[in-house]
Amino acid sequence: MDIVAGDVVQLKSGGPTMTVEWVEDSAAYCVWFDGKKQSGERFYTTSLNKV
Repeated sequence: MDIVAGDVVQLKSGGPTMTVEWVEDSAAYCVWFDGKKQSGERFYTTSLNKV
């Protein structure tokens, strides 16, 4: 499964839906909103499922 910028994903362990901003090697930088606050973090693509 290829994850690319613009995909909506979720951690396999659960959590909020996130939008992929960019992908580099085996990592994807994802952003999501916690209420009105935007958050972002890098995750291994193997830990993500497309929604």
